[in-house]
Amino acid sequence: MAVTFPGVCAVVPAAGFGRRMQTDCPKQYLSIGNKTILEHSVDALLANARVQRVIIAVSPGDERFQQLPLAQHPQITVVDGGAERADSVLAGLHAAADAQWVLVHDAARPCLHQDDLARLLSLSETSRVG
Repeated sequence: MAVTFPGVCAVVPAAGFGRRMQTDCPKQYLSIGNKTILEHSVDALLANARVQRVIIAVSPGDERFQQLPLAQHPQITVVDGGAERADSVLAGLHAAADAQWVLVHDAARPCLHQDDLARLLSLSETSRVG
């Protein structure tokens, strides 16, 4: 009999403005190649079949996100983030309340290696808590 493991929901706080970067646009919307940093980050999460849903917490009134293909992706849920990263994570966690496992990954970290993600998710196979 094949063993199946619970699906995972990822929360991606993306409401920040990246003030330290001193750019006109939040860093998650800067481009690397033909995609934004946010798109690369979410693509890395969705590349793992166990990640069934990604909740992205954006700034209230964020118009940039709605212009991205991600806005129409069936596995993406968008929530209003908060003034601080913790507020955005909490908003995402509330939206993920029905998930058995939730991981949090910052929007401005596009270089998530699949081996690292797989190792992290393997912990859910042997642990009852994160």
